[in-house]
Amino acid sequence: MKFLATSTLGFRLGSTLVLALLPLGVLSVVQTQVTREQFHQSTLEGIGGASLAAVQPQIDLIRASQTTAKVLAQSLSPGIPEDAECMARMRAVAEGIPEASLVAYIPMSGRMTCASTGEPFDFSGNAAFERMMARPEPMLVFNPRGPVSGGAVIGAVHPVVDGSGRQTGVVSVSIPNQAVTPSPYTADYVEWEPGVIVAFTADGTELARSDEARDALALLPPGMGLDGAARLAGRPAFVEGADGSERIVSVVNVAEDLFLLAIWEQGEASSWAASAMAPYLLPALTWAAALIAAALASGRLVVRHVRALSRAMMAYSEARARVAIPDIAEAPTEIQKLHAVYEKLIRDLEQDEAELQNLLVDRERLLREVHHRSGNSLQIIASVMRMYRREAGDPALRGVLDGLIYRVIALSSTHTSLYGLDGRRDVPMDEVLGGVVRRLKEIHGIAIGSARYRLDPIRLTPEAAVPLALAVAEAVGCLFAARAGMDRGIEVALTEEGQDIRLSIEGPAVPEFLADTTTGMAALPKRMLARFAAQLRGRVSTRTDGARSVVELVFPRGGI
Repeated sequence: MKFLATSTLGFRLGSTLVLALLPLGVLSVVQTQVTREQFHQSTLEGIGGASLAAVQPQIDLIRASQTTAKVLAQSLSPGIPEDAECMARMRAVAEGIPEASLVAYIPMSGRMTCASTGEPFDFSGNAAFERMMARPEPMLVFNPRGPVSGGAVIGAVHPVVDGSGRQTGVVSVSIPNQAVTPSPYTADYVEWEPGVIVAFTADGTELARSDEARDALALLPPGMGLDGAARLAGRPAFVEGADGSERIVSVVNVAEDLFLLAIWEQGEASSWAASAMAPYLLPALTWAAALIAAALASGRLVVRHVRALSRAMMAYSEARARVAIPDIAEAPTEIQKLHAVYEKLIRDLEQDEAELQNLLVDRERLLREVHHRSGNSLQIIASVMRMYRREAGDPALRGVLDGLIYRVIALSSTHTSLYGLDGRRDVPMDEVLGGVVRRLKEIHGIAIGSARYRLDPIRLTPEAAVPLALAVAEAVGCLFAARAGMDRGIEVALTEEGQDIRLSIEGPAVPEFLADTTTGMAALPKRMLARFAAQLRGRVSTRTDGARSVVELVFPRGGI
């Protein structure tokens, strides 16, 4: 047994390669670990820079609002002008800051009558206004829901003091508080995207969030809240969320007591680039080069037996020919085992092919059953809708139900037609479309001979047959529902023009296909036809020539 173990190919090559490559491997691992740490540090610095660059415009806007509030308060210090002149001054200031939602002077009473919006508002009793009055000094006020704008706002407040030093009120310049979204950051083939952006105050009060559907706290490490995140301002860090995913948390101090939290997540990068093994690519290539050298040196020991086994495999795969491998008894133990596995695989493959053929037959049978059951289910749905239609007293509601019933029956007819095609992948559209039109004639009570066909024997996949049949049902159903003008009947044509297929339907003029029908229930057929055309990667057009409406749908044969 000891002799057999030392005679294996793994022992012969592995012992030599381990001794030769062990020092190089240790050195490569250490160097790679250092490189990973440097890479992580540079990623954090880049994330911090991207977050700061994204929020810099808002920082500049806050500073501009503070400066504006200060200058405006000083201009009002000699005296408060009349309401009309005061509002004009506020509007002029607001024009200088287009982003401002409100520029206003609020007297000590809280009754605001001088505002850029021109609308009065009573701030008396408002908590934010009480804080302004309690501290007669410049400040920033954060409100998740501004009383005037209704949205999250940042208010740059400055007191107005008259010549005697008595405060007469405050000037407030309010700007929207939005959770700005930094641009994605790419670091060595790994893209980081900001998942959730949260604006909050130092006490942990959330002011705005970029995605209301996501809970930012659930993405942070357990036990970390927004107040704890404020301590990370200016120091991005890797964190592990409650779900075990690695993320980067970046906090930027936007203004005094205002922070912006960005939780970065890895984007749709390749699994290799995003994995922890990516930095070890260079050592792996080094080891691969050494293995190639060893393979070339092995020569007669290994290669000739592998080539003989490869020729036997190719002969079987191309012509199902069983080829004997010479000198297989002299091959290393691993190759002999591989040959034995190969022989077993051939036997298993032949057995699996027989079972697969049976599965394909069962699959076609099940597919036909699906179409059959789908058609029956849709017929039941149509019957239930008819019951509701008979009980409905509103003509408009009955009209809507009629349209829905026709569409459901058309879809049922399509599935029934596919059921009768014995599971073929190529569907004869002349049969399917002819059956759909005949079914619609029965539903609408249209006389025999009212529809003329010119359907080329075109075959499509079931994926393309369903939207095409529904498009025919939609257009023909609208024409049949018109009743008037049916003396000339309708014409349905399906032709092949090069690589394109054209469906043309002509009938009496109906409101649904007029050019100016763009809204309301009458516009639904055109929108549905556009959806069906989009599924086929084609285009649809409708026009009215005199007393006739024409619908044309053109799509490429390989559209689906």
